[in-house]
Amino acid sequence: MKLNLECIKCNIDQVLKITKILELDEERKEKMMRDVLKYLQTTDYNRTNPEVIQGTWEILTTAISDKNPYKNIKKYYNKLVNEMTEEIKEIIDNSGNKIHTSLKLAIAGNLIDFASSHQFNEIMLRENLLKVDKENLGKDNSKELIQSLLKAKTLLYLGDNCGEIVLDKIFISYLKEVNPDLRVYFGVRGRPIINDVTIEDAEMIKMEEVAEVISNGNGALGTILDKANDKFLEIFNQADVIIAKGQGNFESLSVVKEKNIYYLFMAKCDVVAREIEVKKGEIVCAKIN
Repeated sequence: MKLNLECIKCNIDQVLKITKILELDEERKEKMMRDVLKYLQTTDYNRTNPEVIQGTWEILTTAISDKNPYKNIKKYYNKLVNEMTEEIKEIIDNSGNKIHTSLKLAIAGNLIDFASSHQFNEIMLRENLLKVDKENLGKDNSKELIQSLLKAKTLLYLGDNCGEIVLDKIFISYLKEVNPDLRVYFGVRGRPIINDVTIEDAEMIKMEEVAEVISNGNGALGTILDKANDKFLEIFNQADVIIAKGQGNFESLSVVKEKNIYYLFMAKCDVVAREIEVKKGEIVCAKIN
């Protein structure tokens, strides 16, 4: 999915968010904004937004001499959702369909995103998770996904955001109860970018208990295959099923038609909502090809 001009706002918003978090003075804010605007003026708009925003991110983190400015925020949300684990499992166990409910909870966790322009907080997150069993998916290929997973031998699960990764782990654990022979690989970013998951986040919530954690070797806000490392590409090409979490993975992988990919995310902007033909704010489980 190529960059839409509306995506430029997300790049600019990231400047505003970083400068606010770090409480920078007006002179530094202005310098960083001018540098990003100069980059956006000349960058290749035929690329995807995850690729473009990677360039924005590199400008910002170089300017502040901090490659991981969201580190403490990521730890906070990982800890917050991890502490909700028993409460979440109770919701799943009391539902009529454990796999389907745990899947929907994993999708609902995609609300935690500091890259998009939508607003959220801890209260909204808890409310979204507690009501998810009653919420319909805007696009629903979940039955097909679950049937594929029950038959699959290998799953590549591409993670997205901090906090959300805990719900991914819970879903995988329930999935392995019904398909114990399933080999699961959990893909993370190769370097920190905004609040996307890296190996550090996977280690914090002990993802290795349910999956083999692999890095894609790249620091884009999604999965850019021509920049991924060889091990990741080998698993990507051989996996029976691929689950791609988040808008960044959708934007960067939706052109790949020959793989068995299911996209799980919340439509957080009008551009992606129009592309997937849902309402902004809806959660989706979609197979494009």
